Amino acid sequence: MNVTEELKSVTRTRKVVNSMLWVIVTGAVFYSLMTSTPLVSAHSQWQWSGWALGVLTDAAFILSISADAVLSRHGLIGGKWPAVFRWVTGLASLFLNTWSSVADEDWVGVAIHAISPAILICASEVAPIYRRRFRDLETSLQALVTEEVVTRVVTKKKVTGKVTDSVVTDVVAKASKLAEATTPLVTEERVTAEKGGVTESAAIAKLSPTKKGIGDAFLQGLSVTEAAKKVGKSHPYVSKVYKEIREALELTA
Repeated sequence: MNVTEELKSVTRTRKVVNSMLWVIVTGAVFYSLMTSTPLVSAHSQWQWSGWALGVLTDAAFILSISADAVLSRHGLIGGKWPAVFRWVTGLASLFLNTWSSVADEDWVGVAIHAISPAILICASEVAPIYRRRFRDLETSLQALVTEEVVTRVVTKKKVTGKVTDSVVTDVVAKASKLAEATTPLVTEERVTAEKGGVTESAAIAKLSPTKKGIGDAFLQGLSVTEAAKKVGKSHPYVSKVYKEIREALELTA
């Protein structure tokens, strides 16, 4: 399995799932307003205000989904009350969408109008689970990518005097930037490299912001000119850093 490609694939899938969730929410809100407004208007002193209750209910549901999205990205669970809040708003939406058909004993209408709220309730429950699972998977794959790149550079071949601390650190940063480009949740990694029996610690946290930016540009496939413009450094300096990264990778070819 190509770990790097798998990481990119998982990230793309996570983004698609998140986008589809908001498509479902948008469609359900629109449909709910069309269905619930006549019911509320018929039982309100001001008929023109019939849309307000539907908007209030759907806004509360969107609030819940948005909060869960942030918590899930950090592997957190909201707890009991957020779940109660989701179900109360979801059931309120179900009532507003179906009660007109229930009152008319139109059971086919009840079933049709219950589909949208039911999908919305299920989506609100499953979305946080998907997000936490994708987060864990991306974090795990990022660690494998980092380990794979560093191992290739410092252990696959015995090279004397050619693998400098700066090169090892730059390669580690490149691996970290790959995951950083796909998920913002990865913490800084410390990688231990063995060279000639001497163990050295290459800390990503010690990289300068400039080199991090250049490593990011290299990962994204930007040219030296584009990278220099992006990080605000001279063309020769960026070219030198690019060369170091390429030479480090060529050592394992």
